[in-house]
Amino acid sequence: MKTKPFLSQLAALVVVAAIFYASYSATNALASARANVPEIYFAWERALPFWAWSIVPYWSLNLLYALGFFLCRDARELARYVTQLLAAQMIATLFFIAFPLQMSWEKPAVSGLSGFLFSSLAAFDLPFNQAPSLHIILCVVVGAFYLRKARAVWLKAALVAWFALIGLSVLTTYQHHFIDIPTGMAAGCLVLLIRPPEGAPLRFAMAREAARYKWAALYLGLAFLTLFGAILGAKIWGAWMLWLSWASFSFALVACGYAFLGAGVFAKNGQGRHAAAAKALLFPYLCVVRLNALFWLRGRRLSDEILPGLYLGSVKQAGKFDAVLDCAAEFERPGGAQIYASLPMLDMITPSEDELKRGADELDQLVKTTLCGGENLQQRAAEIGSNFSAKAGYAHGRDFKFHEQASPRVNLQTRGSANESKIAETGQILTDSNERAAEANDKKVLVCCALGYGRSASVLLAWLVIYARLGFDEALNLLKSRREKIAVASSLRDRIARLAAEARVNSKAE
Repeated sequence: MKTKPFLSQLAALVVVAAIFYASYSATNALASARANVPEIYFAWERALPFWAWSIVPYWSLNLLYALGFFLCRDARELARYVTQLLAAQMIATLFFIAFPLQMSWEKPAVSGLSGFLFSSLAAFDLPFNQAPSLHIILCVVVGAFYLRKARAVWLKAALVAWFALIGLSVLTTYQHHFIDIPTGMAAGCLVLLIRPPEGAPLRFAMAREAARYKWAALYLGLAFLTLFGAILGAKIWGAWMLWLSWASFSFALVACGYAFLGAGVFAKNGQGRHAAAAKALLFPYLCVVRLNALFWLRGRRLSDEILPGLYLGSVKQAGKFDAVLDCAAEFERPGGAQIYASLPMLDMITPSEDELKRGADELDQLVKTTLCGGENLQQRAAEIGSNFSAKAGYAHGRDFKFHEQASPRVNLQTRGSANESKIAETGQILTDSNERAAEANDKKVLVCCALGYGRSASVLLAWLVIYARLGFDEALNLLKSRREKIAVASSLRDRIARLAAEARVNSKAE
């Protein structure tokens, strides 16, 4: 791709700068026309020193902001940078209009270079436009741009130190109160989440499943509850309770994920890592889901062997396996697995046909590359499935003509209760096979999610039906015999049936 010419970069800078100063000046003018503009600060802020020299790092952000246009390698990077800056400006402008605040502290008299810079700033910057601090938002966005450019460790460290000094300078120049900083950092991280420094932008698509809106409503309710707790707690116990608003924002963002952002709200990449912006914004929620996993997994096995070398379980076990298919959007990849595939899905939601197909395809590749070529495993799965049909009484065959389930979720415990002895017998056959496989190949593959009961089980079911050629009920009861707490939605049957039928048609065509 050709490098973007200087004139195009200059033109982009002029346009974005014009929008910046026009919108910034307009919101300042609107706030100045109000009869009463509130000021929010903590008592301890009165002890903050005034450092005249800190106007230099404060002003340096303007230079770094402008220089970034000319450091873009191509048109794509320039477009990304421009989009980030405009998004930052839009978010800040909306808050400045809706919730105007001011900074009324007088600055001491200053001379020299610092005095000149303060005078230049005062020429267009009125004491309004406070929270979230646009300076902090741009510090996060522009800082991320430069950190991505830096290669040397010392340069990265120097950049982090300088941008941290820029952030501190908003207090030591008496330009902002403390509350403007965390709100600005949150807004900056939101910009990087919507338009990340690398990869595709966050996609907006309204959910089709009613279950997703139920969970969105739940998390939105938690967001309002924690926000109310933050406000009430601040009045009773002190301002430190306002940190609960972080949890409120986190839950609200997850609600958006269920309603229209999907698993992309977690910004989990192919290496199983969350983007820094997502981790910062979702930190309270991520803490909650880890505590939740600890609660539900207490005293239980973290993984179970389903077929020789093929396991189903919690992502917490992923580091102990040679190959991993990770279906959890809210957990990062533990270290250890040499081969890793990430397919992030929202929790408590039945995977879509596309997710099931991609998951089954990914798992088939892992099986073939890791477990003795994979063909033997598929054959063994078919043999075990036949054993279930013949001995345990599940004679549903492999014609994919499934019966409808009355319950919205399939309880595997009740399905096998009438044939526990037969299932145990089949399980022993599987155990013997596992022992023989272990002698020939000690490689292990794990299909996982948060607990190993829902999303990962659904994907494994899809693979057993599509690639191992089991009937749905055969596959379901195979999983039940090895991992009892599995719970999958009744709609999964039809979705997998359609995928299996499509696979058979494609196979015949080939």
